[in-house]
Amino acid sequence: MTRRRLTIVLHWSILMLILMMVKGGTSAPVLRWAFVIGGAVWIGMALTRGMMCKPGPKLTGTMRTAYPWIHRGLYVLLAATVMLNALALLEILPHDTGWTALLVLLSAGALHGLFHFWRHNVLFDGALRTMMPRFMHKIL
Repeated sequence: MTRRRLTIVLHWSILMLILMMVKGGTSAPVLRWAFVIGGAVWIGMALTRGMMCKPGPKLTGTMRTAYPWIHRGLYVLLAATVMLNALALLEILPHDTGWTALLVLLSAGALHGLFHFWRHNVLFDGALRTMMPRFMHKIL
Protein backbone atom coordinates (compact mmCIF):
# COMPACT_ATOMS: atom_id res chain seq x y z
CA MET A 1 0.00 0.00 0.00
CA THR A 2 1.35 3.41 -0.93
CA ARG A 3 1.75 6.19 1.59
CA ARG A 4 -1.02 8.17 -0.12
CA ARG A 5 -3.49 5.28 0.09
CA LEU A 6 -2.63 4.57 3.71
CA THR A 7 -3.13 8.26 4.53
CA ILE A 8 -6.52 8.24 2.80
CA VAL A 9 -7.56 5.07 4.66
CA LEU A 10 -6.45 6.53 8.00
CA HIS A 11 -8.12 9.89 7.25
CA TRP A 12 -11.54 8.37 6.61
CA SER A 13 -11.18 5.61 9.22
CA ILE A 14 -10.41 8.15 11.94
CA LEU A 15 -13.46 10.18 10.90
CA MET A 16 -15.70 7.11 11.03
CA LEU A 17 -14.28 6.05 14.39
CA ILE A 18 -14.88 9.53 15.83
CA LEU A 19 -18.47 9.49 14.59
CA MET A 20 -19.05 6.01 16.03
CA MET A 21 -17.54 7.02 19.38
CA VAL A 22 -19.56 10.24 19.60
CA LYS A 23 -22.84 8.59 18.60
CA GLY A 24 -23.33 6.71 21.84
CA GLY A 25 -21.98 9.36 24.19
CA THR A 26 -19.45 6.83 25.41
CA SER A 27 -17.69 4.28 23.33
CA ALA A 28 -16.67 0.69 23.55
CA PRO A 29 -13.02 0.10 24.38
CA VAL A 30 -12.46 -1.63 21.03
CA LEU A 31 -13.47 1.55 19.17
CA ARG A 32 -11.28 3.68 21.39
CA TRP A 33 -8.30 1.35 20.89
CA ALA A 34 -8.85 1.39 17.12
CA PHE A 35 -8.90 5.20 17.25
CA VAL A 36 -5.76 5.34 19.39
CA ILE A 37 -3.85 2.92 17.16
CA GLY A 38 -4.99 4.51 13.88
CA GLY A 39 -4.30 8.00 15.18
CA ALA A 40 -0.86 7.00 16.46
CA VAL A 41 0.06 5.45 13.10
CA TRP A 42 -1.10 8.57 11.24
CA ILE A 43 0.78 10.91 13.60
CA GLY A 44 3.86 8.70 13.37
CA MET A 45 3.72 8.87 9.57
CA ALA A 46 3.45 12.66 9.70
CA LEU A 47 6.35 12.97 12.13
CA THR A 48 8.67 10.66 10.21
CA ARG A 49 7.71 11.39 6.60
CA GLY A 50 6.10 14.83 6.85
CA MET A 51 2.56 15.93 6.10
CA MET A 52 1.11 15.33 2.66
CA CYS A 53 -1.05 18.47 2.58
CA LYS A 54 -0.38 21.21 0.06
CA PRO A 55 -2.21 24.53 -0.32
CA GLY A 56 -2.59 24.27 -4.08
CA PRO A 57 -1.83 27.01 -6.63
CA LYS A 58 -5.21 28.76 -6.42
CA LEU A 59 -5.06 29.39 -2.67
CA THR A 60 -3.35 32.76 -2.16
CA GLY A 61 -2.53 35.36 0.45
CA THR A 62 -3.16 34.80 4.13
CA MET A 63 -4.99 31.53 3.53
CA ARG A 64 -1.97 30.09 1.73
CA THR A 65 0.34 31.18 4.57
CA ALA A 66 -1.99 29.81 7.26
CA TYR A 67 -2.73 26.53 5.49
CA PRO A 68 0.22 24.42 6.74
CA TRP A 69 -0.12 25.82 10.27
CA ILE A 70 -3.80 24.97 10.41
CA HIS A 71 -3.01 21.40 9.34
CA ARG A 72 -0.29 21.18 11.97
CA GLY A 73 -2.90 22.32 14.50
CA LEU A 74 -5.20 19.50 13.40
CA TYR A 75 -2.38 17.01 13.93
CA VAL A 76 -1.74 18.48 17.42
CA LEU A 77 -5.45 18.09 18.23
CA LEU A 78 -5.41 14.52 16.94
CA ALA A 79 -2.27 13.74 18.98
CA ALA A 80 -3.80 15.21 22.16
CA THR A 81 -7.04 13.30 21.67
CA VAL A 82 -5.18 10.05 20.97
CA MET A 83 -3.00 10.57 24.06
CA LEU A 84 -5.95 11.34 26.35
CA ASN A 85 -7.90 8.34 25.10
CA ALA A 86 -4.87 6.07 25.45
CA LEU A 87 -4.27 7.23 29.03
CA ALA A 88 -7.94 6.69 29.85
CA LEU A 89 -7.88 3.20 28.33
CA LEU A 90 -4.78 2.35 30.36
CA GLU A 91 -6.69 3.60 33.46
CA ILE A 92 -4.10 6.28 34.19
CA LEU A 93 -6.79 8.96 33.76
CA PRO A 94 -10.56 8.71 34.38
CA HIS A 95 -12.63 6.84 31.75
CA ASP A 96 -14.29 9.95 30.27
CA THR A 97 -11.09 12.01 29.96
CA GLY A 98 -10.91 12.04 26.16
CA TRP A 99 -14.54 13.07 25.62
CA THR A 100 -14.06 16.85 25.40
CA ALA A 101 -10.97 16.48 23.24
CA LEU A 102 -12.93 14.17 20.95
CA LEU A 103 -15.67 16.78 20.52
CA VAL A 104 -13.10 19.53 19.87
CA LEU A 105 -11.42 17.30 17.26
CA LEU A 106 -14.79 16.57 15.63
CA SER A 107 -15.59 20.31 15.48
CA ALA A 108 -12.19 21.17 14.03
CA GLY A 109 -12.56 18.31 11.54
CA ALA A 110 -15.94 19.67 10.45
CA LEU A 111 -14.38 23.09 9.79
CA HIS A 112 -11.53 21.35 7.97
CA GLY A 113 -14.03 19.54 5.74
CA LEU A 114 -16.01 22.72 5.04
CA PHE A 115 -12.82 24.56 4.10
CA HIS A 116 -11.85 21.89 1.58
CA PHE A 117 -15.41 21.76 0.26
CA TRP A 118 -15.16 25.55 -0.27
CA ARG A 119 -11.80 25.17 -2.01
CA HIS A 120 -13.13 22.45 -4.29
CA ASN A 121 -16.33 24.30 -5.25
CA VAL A 122 -15.25 27.96 -5.24
CA LEU A 123 -11.58 27.84 -6.24
CA PHE A 124 -12.08 24.75 -8.43
CA ASP A 125 -8.69 23.40 -7.38
CA GLY A 126 -9.75 19.77 -6.93
CA ALA A 127 -9.09 19.84 -3.18
CA LEU A 128 -11.48 16.97 -2.47
CA ARG A 129 -9.76 14.72 -5.00
CA THR A 130 -6.57 14.68 -2.95
CA MET A 131 -8.16 12.88 0.01
CA MET A 132 -11.04 11.00 -1.59
CA PRO A 133 -10.64 7.40 -2.68
CA ARG A 134 -10.20 7.07 -6.45
CA PHE A 135 -13.57 5.36 -6.99
CA MET A 136 -15.24 8.61 -5.85
CA HIS A 137 -13.32 10.93 -8.20
CA LYS A 138 -15.84 10.60 -11.01
CA ILE A 139 -18.66 12.03 -8.83
CA LEU A 140 -16.63 15.06 -7.74
